[in-house]
Amino acid sequence: MPGQTLATGAIVPGMLRRALLPLLLTAVTIGLSAGPAVAATIRVQSTTDTIDAGLVDGLLKPAYAAAQPGDTLQYVGVGTGKALDNAKAGLADVVITHAPSLERQFVDQGYSLEPYGRAIFFSDYVLVGPTGDPAHVADVAPHDAIGALEAIAAAGGNAGANFVSRGDNSGTNVQEQLMWGLTAAPLVKQPSANGGGDPARFEPGSGGTLPPWYHRTNKGQAANLQDAAVCNADTYPGGGCYTMVDRGTFNRVAGQGLISNLKIVSQGNDPAARGGADLLVNPFHAYVVNPAKVTDPPVDVDAGLRLLDFLTSPGFQAAVSGFPSADDPAFRPDAFPAVTVSTPPPASAKVGDAITLAVNVDNRLPSAGPVDGIPVQLQRSLDGGASWQDDGAPVPSDPAGHAVLTSAITSITGASYRVATPRYRDLSPTAADLGAVTVARTQTPQPVPDRTKPRLSKPGLARRVVTVTVNEAATVRAAVARRATRKVRRNGKTRTVTSYRTVKTVSAKAKKAGKVRLTWKHALPRGTYRVTLRATDRAGNARTLVVRLRAR
Repeated sequence: MPGQTLATGAIVPGMLRRALLPLLLTAVTIGLSAGPAVAATIRVQSTTDTIDAGLVDGLLKPAYAAAQPGDTLQYVGVGTGKALDNAKAGLADVVITHAPSLERQFVDQGYSLEPYGRAIFFSDYVLVGPTGDPAHVADVAPHDAIGALEAIAAAGGNAGANFVSRGDNSGTNVQEQLMWGLTAAPLVKQPSANGGGDPARFEPGSGGTLPPWYHRTNKGQAANLQDAAVCNADTYPGGGCYTMVDRGTFNRVAGQGLISNLKIVSQGNDPAARGGADLLVNPFHAYVVNPAKVTDPPVDVDAGLRLLDFLTSPGFQAAVSGFPSADDPAFRPDAFPAVTVSTPPPASAKVGDAITLAVNVDNRLPSAGPVDGIPVQLQRSLDGGASWQDDGAPVPSDPAGHAVLTSAITSITGASYRVATPRYRDLSPTAADLGAVTVARTQTPQPVPDRTKPRLSKPGLARRVVTVTVNEAATVRAAVARRATRKVRRNGKTRTVTSYRTVKTVSAKAKKAGKVRLTWKHALPRGTYRVTLRATDRAGNARTLVVRLRAR
């Protein structure tokens, strides 16, 4: 992982994993509310990485079965490109993929129910090769993946090495092709045959011909890795097979004893290397298929959203970080942002004080950086965290992910604070505790009475309803009086006299600021009416508004 040194081959033994699994399942179910009593078969088209790294059978399926015992996961593992194509063809309710460029096309074409999908976790890629390392990659480019490809190509040109590519338009294959695009002469490269015209995707060769040292297997992640490990001389003359694989799959396959002659030769790209520190970061997203685009068979949207809510739940995200081991997990969670406090609340304050809290909001995905523009809501609890109330309006984070929040101490009761962020782009909601403030009892606080009258908008009148907007919770009463005119003769002159007779009196309670509808059963006759509105807030403050309107 960029910025970290990850051990290889650190696999939890089967007996220990069986002992840990109940603990992981408990963490997941604790992090989820009780699911509805429903049953569905959820069709999942997914990249093979999640299967080959052991996550699906080792954690995801048993944990989801514990959380949603009525559902069945019909989980199909293929390359990302195939998974997205299958979803478009009506074979999926949910897709789990790891090729951002292909996913953008899927979303732009309207196949995703949600506009961004959801981030769920990430891993990283490594380049592996023979323990003898005939291309000397570990010596010349241990943290330079592009230099590693160039070294392999140079050795391949001398019949001393081979590169085994999945070649299947999977997320791994797409990332590999983007990396070939960053290589330099004398290596000869050409647009990738399965790149769909993407100008950034390349593979070695020219004129549609691959060099003899470059091979496509069209196999899944683990199968491709094992093919490189066998490195059959009939298929790969000269031997010395290298390939690219996600770290979790390599660790699991090596830990199972299925390969013993391959080692990691390049990993954790240096910031100064081509492609930067994040070149080998491997992000995964989950999408519910849009039922408006795929109608036959119909998409089970409710079941798909249940699965996505599970994948992004705090419980499952915590379990992912410990699978198969906390020291070297196959995937790292990134469903919701990391919220840290740069200026925490003071330990104590007194009534009347204003406190300032500063927080930073960052993506957990290393390549994504700070979260810009996410609404950060300060919340306060006066009962030790049993309930929370919004404290002021949300503050959007700045481009550096910073947000400064303020709160006024108004009660002698100590307060606990936290910040909450909503669903935002591909990130899921989260909340982070900031700490508690003890209020000094040096004086008896004087309550500040609320003397502000509620505000009312100009109402609208239809024949069965009066609509008005109020700026706070209030009881709104309306008296509707119909105008009548008659002619009278006084002092020898005829005059028109106007009078009003109340024909409707209605009331409604607004639980919060917003539009209020006051309705009645029988329609008013067309004509001119005087509407008298009176809004009374919870503190007893009242405002009256009288307007003349026509009912048509």
